[in-house]
Amino acid sequence: MTSITVVKPSIRHLFEPQTVAIVGASSNEAKIGYQVLDNIVKSGYKGKIFPVNPRGGTILGQRVYKTIEDIDSDIDIATICIPAKYVYEAIKLLPAKKCKFLSIITSGFSEVGNIDEELELVEYASDHGMRILGPNIFGIYSANASINATFGPAVKPGALAVVTQSGALGIAMLGKAESEGIGLSAIVSVGNKSDLDEADLLEYLRDDDTTKVILLYIEGLKDGGKFLRTLRTVTTKKPVIIIKSGRS
Repeated sequence: MTSITVVKPSIRHLFEPQTVAIVGASSNEAKIGYQVLDNIVKSGYKGKIFPVNPRGGTILGQRVYKTIEDIDSDIDIATICIPAKYVYEAIKLLPAKKCKFLSIITSGFSEVGNIDEELELVEYASDHGMRILGPNIFGIYSANASINATFGPAVKPGALAVVTQSGALGIAMLGKAESEGIGLSAIVSVGNKSDLDEADLLEYLRDDDTTKVILLYIEGLKDGGKFLRTLRTVTTKKPVIIIKSGRS
């Protein structure tokens, strides 16, 4: 039997996407699916936006696709905002669109003991050349793509990159940065870290000319050796500040 090598996508597509789908986009302003789409539109993102909701129609002037299958384009990032029990079936439709990254905002996985279903997501994504950010995150902002794919407040572009494991603290950081006039080059929520972790993100931020300083908030590490090896290469180029919960 001939084995098939699955090529992992470049992390650059996560920070500089040309196409983004919002699976679970909503016209209800109280829902995350609306807030994420609203932020993407308001952030001045120049790429293609594909809101997905079975009702179709339009939201915020954007055509809404009734299913992922109706999208006539490849997808760099699929932002998932639907309930946990529907996530696996949704991501099974994404390999046909050559999806590279899944930003799974949805909670209800390993953080509440639902470990098996989270592992199932990771295994399927890995087998089909997709990487997962999350689950259980508030999303990602990147100044390089002028995209705020989070459900947090507006972000001012700048030179500080933030990677946080805590979604609640990340939202607080966004508010603090806004009130203090601090600009961000990126802010990324890693949540459960089922796949992508701090080290993966540091590899991009290390070589990103927009980022001058990196701030990490870490609750725990799954692969300390990998993290330290990457960190040593980053700190030769720019300062890294780390806050460890329970230690700092």
